[in-house]
Amino acid sequence: MTFRPRRGNYVREHRGRYYYRRAIPQKVRHLFAEKTEWVIPLEGRSDTERSTEAQAIAHRHNRQIEFADAPMLEELPRTDEAGSSPSNPAEAVMYDLYPQGLPPGAATPTPLSVYRDGQRHEVYKVAITELPQVRRRLEGEGYFVMSIAEMEEQAELAALWNGLPTAKDETARELSELKIEKRETVIDALAHVSGHTVTSILDDWRRQEKQAHTTWKKHVQYVNEFAKLHGDLALQDVTKRHVVEYVAYAQGLTYQGKPLSPASVRKRLDSVRALLGYAVSADIIDANPATGVRPPKDTRPKTSRSYASFEPAEVRKLVDVASELWSKRRDKRPGRARDLTTALQVLVWSGARPEEIAQARRSDVDLARGVIRITNDESDDDARPRLTKNEHSIREVPIHPRLTPVLTQHLRSHNGPLLFPSFEPEATPAELEEAERTGVLEVKGRYARPISREWTDNLRERITDDPRKVLYSLRHSWSAESRRTGMPEHVRNAIMGHADDNPHAGRYGGDADWTEEKRKHVERMNCLHD
Repeated sequence: MTFRPRRGNYVREHRGRYYYRRAIPQKVRHLFAEKTEWVIPLEGRSDTERSTEAQAIAHRHNRQIEFADAPMLEELPRTDEAGSSPSNPAEAVMYDLYPQGLPPGAATPTPLSVYRDGQRHEVYKVAITELPQVRRRLEGEGYFVMSIAEMEEQAELAALWNGLPTAKDETARELSELKIEKRETVIDALAHVSGHTVTSILDDWRRQEKQAHTTWKKHVQYVNEFAKLHGDLALQDVTKRHVVEYVAYAQGLTYQGKPLSPASVRKRLDSVRALLGYAVSADIIDANPATGVRPPKDTRPKTSRSYASFEPAEVRKLVDVASELWSKRRDKRPGRARDLTTALQVLVWSGARPEEIAQARRSDVDLARGVIRITNDESDDDARPRLTKNEHSIREVPIHPRLTPVLTQHLRSHNGPLLFPSFEPEATPAELEEAERTGVLEVKGRYARPISREWTDNLRERITDDPRKVLYSLRHSWSAESRRTGMPEHVRNAIMGHADDNPHAGRYGGDADWTEEKRKHVERMNCLHD
């Protein structure tokens, strides 16, 4: 029976939004996750634009419905008929034509001719699915996987191939070859699908970027928010509108009963944009759909948008109070008081992030050259690997003369591979349970947690009542002191990890001269104002 589509544009309005809505015929629902209706948002701004857009969608669906009756599908045996385990019709249609294991006397299956990446292939295992995660799994099982749209093109290409030997004359043959070339171009475009979705690419992204666990937790949270709003879209299907709608959605979220700040919304947008940027760099998508999307404008005074700097007297008080407190304490972990005292001094004089210092190895401190290396290089010890915020974080920080004797004495006090051995994160019960299940132990705790807890539990109330002043404020205080002493901005950015470090070496003659230029400005600073 020939399928005859009814006339209509399928445009429906709901609460000010326009959609393409159409019932899915029973015979093709297995190709669309058993859905009963297509509901697709329309982007046209006028009735004419929406009608044209809906007609194009309807044409594509009509072809898919027609193709369900095509001989190619009818003649291929289902997977379960060929002796393999049946597929889930809500996920994919699968065909396994391998001749192995057939009963005696059975006819040998003929492989299917398909086109991909400029070559003609003979395949026995074929799968058709629209679900990216299923596509990836089936490709791993050896299937030649196609979308419905590609399947249509492959069938038309096969018909052109079969008709080529019977062309009436040279003109007809040349015309067929041109049609074949056109179909192959279309298939190349349709086949450029990685199978990755916005959530499935997360693991690859993390392996590439080596991000700190706390940073990574936020990325995962925000990307899952995006997927919850729009579904776990294939990366190729993410549009600018999806990103814009996510920003609007984030503005409606609350934290502790209050709407998210513009800065929190910006962080969510930054995570999604960074994920899509990685997909571009990995050649999974051609362009970043988040480019040009802007977060809401932050109208708050600049002084209230971030952590506040300590006053010089507060830095001095913090060092004095903490040193006295820790010198009288007996901790369960040997060397904890010593590690806390030295780490605080390094934070005061280096301008580094707390986690960068807390996770440092003994080998990162080069007293001969007078620098501390901030790096994410792999090490031979069994402790949790070092992680940095981004590529700009990898740098060398000059050691201030006031810090040299402190580090010298600290290094003489132990011979462990970690700069602060008592800060090493311990595995939680949940992480140990996961290790038993997978055979891999991944400790996710922060090295800086001990000194961060000291600030929260024992020091904050003795130093300040300003909630915007935290341990991280020492970094802001260092920055303020560098400005007071006249440090150039490009030097400050390089030391703090806000910009690439090495590119500046050229203007000073080389890496050694650049290090000395940074050191010259650091030595002018008096972070304790004593």
